[in-house]
Amino acid sequence: MVECSLCSLTSFFGSCLYNGISTALEYPIVVFMLSLTMAAIIISHLQSARMSCNFSKATKNNLNITPIPSSSSSLGNLGNNFNYGPDRGPHTWRCSESNQSPINIIDEYVHKFPIRELLTWNHYDDLPTAVQIENNGHTVNLRACFSGNTPTLSGADLLASYTFVELCFRWSALNSEGSEHMINYRKFPLELQAMHRTGPSGDCTSSYDILMVAYFFEISASNPYLDPIVQHLHCIQKPGTKSEIPPFPLTYLCHQFRTGFYSYGGSLTEPPCYQGAEWFIFPEPLAISERQLYEFRQILCSDGNTRIVRNARPVQSLRCSRVVNLNQYNPIDACNMPESSVCEENCAGDEFMD
Repeated sequence: MVECSLCSLTSFFGSCLYNGISTALEYPIVVFMLSLTMAAIIISHLQSARMSCNFSKATKNNLNITPIPSSSSSLGNLGNNFNYGPDRGPHTWRCSESNQSPINIIDEYVHKFPIRELLTWNHYDDLPTAVQIENNGHTVNLRACFSGNTPTLSGADLLASYTFVELCFRWSALNSEGSEHMINYRKFPLELQAMHRTGPSGDCTSSYDILMVAYFFEISASNPYLDPIVQHLHCIQKPGTKSEIPPFPLTYLCHQFRTGFYSYGGSLTEPPCYQGAEWFIFPEPLAISERQLYEFRQILCSDGNTRIVRNARPVQSLRCSRVVNLNQYNPIDACNMPESSVCEENCAGDEFMD
């Protein structure tokens, strides 16, 4: 019986490949190179698995916030069972009535506070090993993994170093609102909030260890530094979806201001709105285009059908016990900085803060 030409050709090449491998394995250098290749493949898979584990650990740490005991009121624990609509909106949240965020910052009542050390941004220019964005049904979260040092904030009047945890965005369907904080009764179309915590890895479980850094965005020209995230928002349009995107330095989103920023003691802005967070707010708005803002407005809320039309908590009262500082670098003589009767002025203007 005569074999077909295809079978003969297959048999010939198989024999040649077998003989070639057998001959090559007689040389140690070939065996060494094959071993290196296999080791590189295994390490690559292990690194991918490690990144996934790091993201899971980061998510767990972000939710690991210990409630603050309060004698004046009972803090509710709504978890994700809230929204910004009429049924489960901010008017239904059970939160403490004191030291709450966000607020309306009025320059007339701001206390000029001298800092003898500039705010220091460490490793924000470093390239992460991985970046992940998530639609949690209320906002867009961004987390990053680093093979070396995680970005931290220190200096100014901070008593510790604060490690980056995650950042999120606040927006609405209208250009006249969207931000949570206000400056002189004015809202902005979008607000970025970056969460930091004390400790080398952000693992502290006290809600008093939180530092929030906020930035405003107003409609202007297209901002190329926003594109690395904006171009991938369509991947997480549905609630509960996550996507890893090409890494970029966090400094793309977090402008490294060192002086001339507001600060005050407040709270988280989602239930249960734990108090004890320190807020740093950069007063100069950054640029975002209509096109870029449009991509945020396509994100669906927790019901999976409607778009997020707002995700900002209304401004809260400052009352007389809190001071808003405008931190200005003054290494020579802090006593020369002018001060004002902050408590009295805040009481006088408190009716406008709600």
